[in-house]
Amino acid sequence: MKTNGKLSNAAQKIKSAVSDMKRYWKQPPEGRYVPFREIAAYSVGGIGAKLLINTVWMISLSGTSLLAGSALGLKVGDLTTLNVIATALNFVLNMVRGYVIDNTRSSKGKFRPYLVYMGVPSAALVTVFALLPYETMSYNAKLYSLFAIYMLLQISNPFYDQAYTTLAQVMSPNSTERADIITVATFINSFAPSVMGFITPAIAGFYGGLDTIAPYRVLMPVLGISGAVIGLITYAGTKERIIVAKDYIPKVPFFKGLASGIRNKYQWARSLQSWCVFLQCGIGNVTTWYFYYGIRDVLNLTTKQQGVLNGTLMTVLSIASTPAMLAAPILIRKLGKRGVVIFYTIGTIASMTAMLFTLRNIWALYIVIFIRGFFNTFPIILDGAINADILDYQQYKTGARLEGMLGQFVGFVGTFITMGITYFINTILIQNRYGLVSNYDDLYMQSFREPISQGMILAAIAGYVLSLIPFCLLYDLTEEDHIGHISVLKIRAALEDYANNNLSEGQLDEAVRLYTQAEAGLAESRERLDLVRSGKEKRALKRKIKAFELVVREKDRFKTGEMKQELEKAEELLSHSTEELYSVSEPSLDDYNRANAMPEATKEERKAKAAALRAAQKALDRFHKKAYDYIKARALFKQYEYYSNWNAIFEASKNG
Repeated sequence: MKTNGKLSNAAQKIKSAVSDMKRYWKQPPEGRYVPFREIAAYSVGGIGAKLLINTVWMISLSGTSLLAGSALGLKVGDLTTLNVIATALNFVLNMVRGYVIDNTRSSKGKFRPYLVYMGVPSAALVTVFALLPYETMSYNAKLYSLFAIYMLLQISNPFYDQAYTTLAQVMSPNSTERADIITVATFINSFAPSVMGFITPAIAGFYGGLDTIAPYRVLMPVLGISGAVIGLITYAGTKERIIVAKDYIPKVPFFKGLASGIRNKYQWARSLQSWCVFLQCGIGNVTTWYFYYGIRDVLNLTTKQQGVLNGTLMTVLSIASTPAMLAAPILIRKLGKRGVVIFYTIGTIASMTAMLFTLRNIWALYIVIFIRGFFNTFPIILDGAINADILDYQQYKTGARLEGMLGQFVGFVGTFITMGITYFINTILIQNRYGLVSNYDDLYMQSFREPISQGMILAAIAGYVLSLIPFCLLYDLTEEDHIGHISVLKIRAALEDYANNNLSEGQLDEAVRLYTQAEAGLAESRERLDLVRSGKEKRALKRKIKAFELVVREKDRFKTGEMKQELEKAEELLSHSTEELYSVSEPSLDDYNRANAMPEATKEERKAKAAALRAAQKALDRFHKKAYDYIKARALFKQYEYYSNWNAIFEASKNG
């Protein structure tokens, strides 16, 4: 009877899940923004995106890479030198990419277009790379061909990677829903690396092994091209939902955007944490050294057996991510994102410490690496969710969406730190200390594998321990804070759209409801605070009070000393003309409106309209770039005007 009862409950849950899937396929559940159909498109398209991204990652400037080191026979020192150069060049490319993204104005969104424009070039480049005649090329020709294609991929693939990853962060303004979307998508698109983890070494075993070039000539074109095609499902089936006023123009001058991250302590917390964690950049090689080279040595396998067993072992390792994906939403709700980061960091440190004591027992080591894989899955979900919260905080503080440029100043510092750590790990440790230059076959020997693996593990442990310090000290953004930020952004957008006569149905009503609920919640929470005895409950109430205060204080935003100073500066700026300040006149919108009204029934008409729009837009963009501060000052005074009429606007909404 009990068994039948359990089966009945399970059947009911399945039936309920199917019913919910049908009900919310096109329309999201109440309180949510994204229908299930859109989550499915993001997730399934992500299989293709991850196939392409992981194929590109095969091409690296590291001697520990099976492709660059073993297959092409390139020296660790040469690859490290090129890696340092590439890191410096990538800093410039990152700034350009950030500027382009933050100034993207497209009907298709801020990120989705790059899933098309950058996916195809990435697939083409990995195909060209795989088909080069390496057997007849000199050492230098192979080295510089690798570097050239690697750098070309740094132009296209990061655009593609960032577009897919960041898209989940702008599909919903609800932080919990974003985390859920990332969790579901990660669970589904992890199919791609799992498949690659099995078929890549298994197929390679029949072509001479991953330490030869032959298997890459088959795998890279197939995986890269199919990945780019499947990734188009995400482009076609998703939407971006950023909370801004309808007339918001994403035009951010380069240096304004570059400096924006300097005062964002949460950006510094995440960056300092990531720099410390980068000390683990060598530990991933331990898995390769033991379960590619090591299994052949310990188990006396043939090349084909080595490939099949390696593929099987890597596939089993990928299963470690499943329980983490299932646990992540639960832990986020229970501990908050900050608490989950501390949880997985401590778990990672413990599992890496266990690796040190299991290096001489390959199967015990495998179990520990499996456990480490569980903890390593959490950053995949948490990083995107936390970055989205930081971006919302930045918009709350400054009024600008800066997905591309926010971290670029911090990234400038990080470039040199990354170069230093890369040189330390690859040159000082791997090459000079442990003697891995181009003698990759020595990795088949336990006596050579063990010391170098110990060094990588110790460096990684040190990095994770150090990472806890800046994160715990600087990152105090709570889930309640984020709810407050989103409420304020909705109120600001509604007020601005009201002033511009651009309100959507129910938009102002929602703003009034959010403010009224915050007032009531604040009063109730303050009353309860004196009655609560539990320290845990008291801390939770204080977090709620802080979030409610964020919303309630918004009404008096322009009464603070800081905003009064901003208004004084704006008033001084606006006392001059743009001709006096910047030697430029503000262009009329007439040309743009005329271009926008042009017919587009035929190919020739569409071409003429596009040319006219580009010409009109160019003049507007030039003005926005030169007179950015003036435009911001004018917008500030406009905001001040409708904040001064707050009560009248809110009463108008209440009265229908």
